[in-house]
Amino acid sequence: MAEERILIVDDDEDILLIVQTILANAGYSVLVARNGREGVDLALETKPDLILLDVMMPELSGWEVCTTLKNAPETRQTPIAMMTVKSEIRDLITGMQVGANDYLTKPFTRRKLLETVRRLLDQRGESPPSFLTSENEQVRHKSLLFDPITELPTVPVIIDALRDRLLDSRDLAVLYVDVEQYSHIEETYGWEVFDSLLRNTAKALRRMVGTIFATEDFVAVNRTGGSDFYVLTSLEAGDGAPARLQRKARQVEESLRGTLEEAFGTRIHKRIGVFVGHAIIRANPQMRVERLVYRALREAVTVATTKERERQTLLHDAFNEILRKRRIRTVYQPIFDLATMELFGHEALTRGPLDSAFESPDLLFQFAGEHEATWELEQLCLESSANHYASTPESYLFLNVEADSIERLSTRGLQAFTPLINLRHQVVLEVTERSAIRDIPVFREALATLRHHGFRIAIDDAGSGYASLQSIAELRPNFLKVANTLITGLHQDTIKRDVVEMLVTLSRRIDAVCVAEGIETPEDLEECRRIGIPYGQGFYIGVPEETPALHPAREFVPARRASDR
Repeated sequence: MAEERILIVDDDEDILLIVQTILANAGYSVLVARNGREGVDLALETKPDLILLDVMMPELSGWEVCTTLKNAPETRQTPIAMMTVKSEIRDLITGMQVGANDYLTKPFTRRKLLETVRRLLDQRGESPPSFLTSENEQVRHKSLLFDPITELPTVPVIIDALRDRLLDSRDLAVLYVDVEQYSHIEETYGWEVFDSLLRNTAKALRRMVGTIFATEDFVAVNRTGGSDFYVLTSLEAGDGAPARLQRKARQVEESLRGTLEEAFGTRIHKRIGVFVGHAIIRANPQMRVERLVYRALREAVTVATTKERERQTLLHDAFNEILRKRRIRTVYQPIFDLATMELFGHEALTRGPLDSAFESPDLLFQFAGEHEATWELEQLCLESSANHYASTPESYLFLNVEADSIERLSTRGLQAFTPLINLRHQVVLEVTERSAIRDIPVFREALATLRHHGFRIAIDDAGSGYASLQSIAELRPNFLKVANTLITGLHQDTIKRDVVEMLVTLSRRIDAVCVAEGIETPEDLEECRRIGIPYGQGFYIGVPEETPALHPAREFVPARRASDR
């Protein structure tokens, strides 16, 4: 019996030597590759019986190598075990997605390595290659015709059903629905959240069958794993058909956007794009049905894309007008000493014009970032916050500042911060963890300059997962603003309590002060007090107002001292 060949792909020479020695001593023939590209070439050339694949490598990552090999006919059936580390839990999930058969957690023992290798090799030999079995052939065909995420058919599945209607000279319509094109949700929040969004979209569209759509209409996806949806719907004859189709498209867009924002509003902190295009499929016996349908699908996509471009142009004009006419509003949310309920300070919050697309600050700053106008908007917001706070008695003023604006101090200077320097108040600049800090040394130098001019620094949304605890420790902020996602429901969630208690402990170690955001209930207020968070804000204890509140929260009972209990 020929020796079983095992390919090890890893850029760590020590790991290569150890694993190679163990496997060779166990009687296996061992091949080695020191980077991902070399691993792909060697696997396709030698067709090993098993591949041990590291995750983090130069040129090509382990995920890219695994995906490539699982799609190549020569290695599609070759078992692959990913070699990962203990802290990378997401690696295990990603491994399943790209087709890995198993994983080894570093550091692993000799016994664990040999057991995993033997099990994968034995499983490979138990049956003929699965692509030869009729059962797997059916599974493969089904996976091409039905999307496993949304459980919807793909367009080819419904072509035959449409054929009968078109051959009867019945015109049809197609609605194209896209929830991704301009949102970039998967890149920002990960595939799990985006898959959930697609499933919710599919459910919402299916629920429209029998209400907005007729019961014989079809909902489909363009392809398995795609994010484009199509609704093939009946079209009433008559001159008003195009206008009715436009109204139906608007109805679908508004209903779907409302459904998704309700389901994901607390998970996705950006506008969910819902774009609906439409086209008519005219029956034509001289043309193949497939070409009629696919031509209409392309036309519907073009309509949706054109509509969004027009909308983007209008938004761009409205945004420029906001900057030109300085049409932003500043409101101030009070921050209280949670022990005494005395006023500690305010957080300045920016709002766009009332009843406009930019009333939400999230959309306002998202649009600014997409159009490289963050600095201009930041200057306007800082100036407005300072001007409207100047007459307030001395206290702390907290303001949100993009990390990019702080990093640009070396090239743009302190001009944007001048209105704040002239205030007699203690000004705290909140740096959101969601803003990527590209160069920590440059950022620290900029913070030192700001501190020299009297500013204090806060890390916003601490614990929300956008930045590491190490970066918090390195930046040495004066304040930690604990994310509202941790504070909401704090009194009934033990995991949230553990995280918040850890942040409180960390703040004490780096000589920072914790401020709780999003206190919405008396129970969460009491839990913040119990954990030892000294300051807090939230709609339960103080709503944002254009005129800063100057009074203590007297309607709330101060925390009892230990001697009072």
